[in-house]
Amino acid sequence: MDLRAPNSIKQNEKGEFSISLYSDGIAEKKEIATGMAKLCAAFPKMEQAFWSILAERIFANNFTKERMREAVEYVLDNFRYKELNVSDVIQFDKRVKLYTWNDVYRITGQIPHPDFEKREIDGKKYWIKKVDLLNLNAK
Repeated sequence: MDLRAPNSIKQNEKGEFSISLYSDGIAEKKEIATGMAKLCAAFPKMEQAFWSILAERIFANNFTKERMREAVEYVLDNFRYKELNVSDVIQFDKRVKLYTWNDVYRITGQIPHPDFEKREIDGKKYWIKKVDLLNLNAK
């Protein structure tokens, strides 16, 4: 997969970087509306204000078409509670951890290392564990 989705690199509270594997293009109003219609049919008790906020957050989080489709499918297949939360949809993402040169050297004691694959993202060099890519693509 191409690892260049818009705004897809994130840094967590520990300072670790990760990137979304979704890079197929930002979801347009039509894809968002289709996903929202499915969720609305599955959760008819949710109020209109909820759907407006959810659509706004999907747009603000730069969901790609594929991430939108898979997030809706995941919620429809796995949600177990009566009431849906915005975060139940928004948090869905397939991410892989990014390592710096220092990280890889600290972990392995050598660069390059056969367990890591080098990628240039936004002009910076990162390394990704090959096994992480395999595990995420298998899901």
